[in-house]
Amino acid sequence: MKIGLLACDFVNPEFLDISGNLQEMFAQLFEQIKIKADWRFYQLWNKDLPLSTSECDAWLISGSRTSVYEDKEWIKHLIEFVATLHEEKRKTLGICFGHQIIAQALGGEVRRSDRGWGIGIKEIDIIKKEPWMNPPLKKIRMLFTHQDQVDKLPPHARLLGSADHCPHAIFAVGSHMLALQSHPEYSRAYLRALIQSREAIIDQPTFKAGLESLEIEPHRTEPAAWLRNFLTS
Repeated sequence: MKIGLLACDFVNPEFLDISGNLQEMFAQLFEQIKIKADWRFYQLWNKDLPLSTSECDAWLISGSRTSVYEDKEWIKHLIEFVATLHEEKRKTLGICFGHQIIAQALGGEVRRSDRGWGIGIKEIDIIKKEPWMNPPLKKIRMLFTHQDQVDKLPPHARLLGSADHCPHAIFAVGSHMLALQSHPEYSRAYLRALIQSREAIIDQPTFKAGLESLEIEPHRTEPAAWLRNFLTS
């Protein structure tokens, strides 16, 4: 399977020795679920954009330190590209910023959350089970770091998972688009480094709680299996 990684950000150099770059993080995740992926890497912020939706069999949109509503040319191009992926019903996964850009491109709304930062390991209630959610779980613990979130789902989207701090944590559109606000590709060590680097811009109670939550074991093989099942269904 040829997977196009639409990279909307990069790993800071001082963190590369923790889990590698974005491509390596996702490659490790997919190796864990035994998907033999032929990766095509696009640096969107660097004007490295795909020319056609047919260049890859499936597409994965990464997280970003940028907001989907910022006035940037590459974001405008990505919104148009996602709309085309939807029209053509091509398999697409959106992670964090990717989750938000799918909502934005298809008629939903994204804004800075009045709940503040969502960081650390948080529990998502599964409110609608899909056939590819195997093994089945009623709740799933995943890694988060974000300020923006989807405030309104796009038309025809199905809400699959909800968290206290993020009501629209997982949603799907048709059988071809899946969006997660969480980061299945992150390790706890990498998220810890990210949180610690942002201490100056996170309120202390949230900062402390976020770090403490990393002592909890998150689900990793289960969401990875879900992604595999979704892509191959």
